[in-house]
Amino acid sequence: MILFRSILFPALLVAPACSFAASPKPNARRWAPWGDGIPVPALAASIGPIDWSSISPSPYSAPRVLHNAAKYPGTATSSIAADSPLPAAVDWRNRNNMNYITTAQNQGACQSCWAFAVTALVEAMVRIEHGIWSKRSEADVHDGVGAACESFGNAEDTLGFVAGQGAEFLNSGGDTPHGIADWPCDPYEATLHGYTPCADRSGRATHIPFYQALGVVEDQKRWLHEYGPLIATFILYSDFQSWKSANAIDVYSWDGEAGSTGNHIALIVGYDDARQAWIIKNSWGPGWGQGGFVYFSYCTANIDGWTKYGLTNVNPDPWARKRHQSGNMMQTGNGETHRDFELFVSSNSTSNTEFAHISRDGQTAGWSLTSSFQSNSSSDGSAHRNVSRLTGQPVVIGTSFGRDFHVVGVDESRNLNHWAYNQSNTTWRQASAIDGEDIDGYPGLVQSDDSSLLVVVRHADGTLREWQHAPRSESESSTWTLRSTIADGETIRVAQSGPTLVQSNVGFDIYDPKASSRGNLYVVAVRTDGTMQLFWRTGNNDTTSSWTPAEVFGSGIPTDTPPVMIQDYFNTANESSIGGFQLAVAVNGSVQHWRRENNDLHLGSPVVGTQGRWLMVEETAAAEVKHVWSLVQGSFSQKMHMITEGSGGKMSYWEWDGKWARVETLLALGDSAWPRSERVSSRG
Repeated sequence: MILFRSILFPALLVAPACSFAASPKPNARRWAPWGDGIPVPALAASIGPIDWSSISPSPYSAPRVLHNAAKYPGTATSSIAADSPLPAAVDWRNRNNMNYITTAQNQGACQSCWAFAVTALVEAMVRIEHGIWSKRSEADVHDGVGAACESFGNAEDTLGFVAGQGAEFLNSGGDTPHGIADWPCDPYEATLHGYTPCADRSGRATHIPFYQALGVVEDQKRWLHEYGPLIATFILYSDFQSWKSANAIDVYSWDGEAGSTGNHIALIVGYDDARQAWIIKNSWGPGWGQGGFVYFSYCTANIDGWTKYGLTNVNPDPWARKRHQSGNMMQTGNGETHRDFELFVSSNSTSNTEFAHISRDGQTAGWSLTSSFQSNSSSDGSAHRNVSRLTGQPVVIGTSFGRDFHVVGVDESRNLNHWAYNQSNTTWRQASAIDGEDIDGYPGLVQSDDSSLLVVVRHADGTLREWQHAPRSESESSTWTLRSTIADGETIRVAQSGPTLVQSNVGFDIYDPKASSRGNLYVVAVRTDGTMQLFWRTGNNDTTSSWTPAEVFGSGIPTDTPPVMIQDYFNTANESSIGGFQLAVAVNGSVQHWRRENNDLHLGSPVVGTQGRWLMVEETAAAEVKHVWSLVQGSFSQKMHMITEGSGGKMSYWEWDGKWARVETLLALGDSAWPRSERVSSRG
C-alpha cells in the first residue's frame, strides 16, 4: 500500500489556502526497478495552467434514457466552454446515472499501489471513451516492469513504461509499447514470483498515449469533468490506514497528529465542493472505507501539492471488444482515435476476388477501400488454394494473435475457408480450411478464452455443428476439428445459421484464475419451421461441455437469411455484470431487432421450448433489406451499428440510437469512385 518510505513529516495545518510539504527524504531501504533513489513526486507548482486548445476534445458523450422499457442510453455532449463554470460535483461512479469505475481492488501486502492506480486509470478511460468494461491486470504492470513485492514506484514512470515512451520501457529492451493486458492473462498475486503472462498477451494489451500532467486544481477539476479520473500522490498518515467511515458522507482529513509512513498513490474519480473533498478509489479492497472509496479533504496530506496525471485517447485491444461485435464488420484500434470500423465484403462478380477490405474512419466517418484478397494470389508469398466464389459475406474477428484479423467464409463448393491478416507486415494469407464437409450455412466465429478459434455453422443435412481450431501459438499448421454436433438434424432441424456465436461472461468469474469455464457460449439458428432457437454450453473447451437446446422465439423467419447476435454492455453496473443479447434478422424486407435481458442467466439455464426473455424491440419500416450481416456496439455513445444487404446487392450502414436509421448505402465494390487508403495496422 506504500509508494515509498520516508522520514516523518512535520505537522501541517489544513487551511483554505493549501500548505504543501516538501519532497520526502529517502531512507536506506532498497527499491526497484526505478534505479538508485526514492522516486520523488513532481511538485504541482512546476506544472503551469493547461493550454486546453492543444488538447483534443474529450470523446466522452453522456448517455440519455429513452422513453421505452429497455431504457437504453443514447447520446449527448459533455464539452464545456473554457469560461463556463464547473459543476459543484463530479463522480464517475454515477455520471449521468452510469458507473464507469471498476470495483475496488486489493494490493495485499505488496507495495504496489503505483501499479494499481495506473491500471485503474486505464480501465476507467476504456470504459469512458469506448463504453466497454475492460478489467486490466495490475500484475502485468507490476511484474512486467520487473518489480518485486517490496518495490517502490511512481505514477509518471509507470505510465511512461506502459505507454512505451519512458526510460524504463527503453531500458527493458522492448520494441512494442507494453500496454496492459487483461486480468486473466496475468492474475495478480501479492507473492514473490516471476513475470509469466499468457502466451498471446501482445493482442490482449490495451495501449495508451503519454500522460497529461496537471498541477492547477481548477485544471484538475475540469479534466475530471470533461475527460475522466486522475492519479494522485499523497502522504500516507497512520490515521488514513486505520480510517473507518461512520457514514457515506464522512470526509477523511489528516488529524494533524498521526505520523507518516511514506506516500501513497490512488485514483481520483471525482470531487465534491460541498464536502470540500476529492473522491478517491483506493487499492485496499472493497472492505476498506466506503466500499473501497473515500472522500478525501482538499489540501490534506499534500494531495494538492504534487502533480496529478490523466490520460485520454486510449486504445483497447480486440480481446476487450469481442463480445460486442459479430459478422462482417468490427471496430478496431485503427485510426487516430482508435475507433475505425473494418468491413469485409465478398464480390458478387465472377472475378477471382474473395473479398474486399473497407475501412470507415472513426473521425471523419469516411469509407475507403484498403485491400482485397484474391484466389489466384497471396500477399505474403505463401501457398494458396483456389476457392470458389463465397456465398454470402465473410465473418471477421480481431484476435489476440498480435491483433491480427481472422476471416472465415463458405464458398459455393460448400467448403469453409479461413484467412488471416498480419498486422505487423500488413499481408493476407490463407490459414486453413474445412473441406468436404458439405457446409451449407453462414458461419459464426469467435476466439475462445483459451485462444482457440471456434466456428458454428449449418451443414446440408440440417445439422448445426461446432468446429475448433487450435491457437496459432500451438501450431501454425493446425487444422479444424469437429468438436460437437449442436442440433442433430432430426430432433431439431436447422434451416440456417449465421454470425450469432457469442462467448459471453455468463458463468465466468473474472477474478478466478483457475476457473474451468471462461464464459458460456450461446448461438441462435433458424429452424425449418421459421422460428429461431437459442443453444448454449459452458465455456470449457474440452469434451465435457455439451450443447443444450433452449428457448424458441420469433416466427416467419426466412430460411435463407442469417441472424446476427452480440452481447451488449447496456445497463451493466461493473466489469462482472452480464449484458443482454442483441439480435437482428431480415424479414420481408425489414429488420427485426430482438433483445434478451440476461440478468436471469446467473441463476439458472434458459428453458427449452419457451420464449424466455426474448423481446422484439423494433421492426424497421420496409427497406428492401435482404440480409443482415453485422452488428457492432462500439465506442460512439453506446450506439449500435449494423450492415445490411439490399435486394440489389449493395451494402448499407445503419446506426441505432433508440431506433434504427439507415445512414448511407455504400458504393458497389467495382465502382471506380471508391477512395483508396493504405493497409491498416491497429498495433500500438
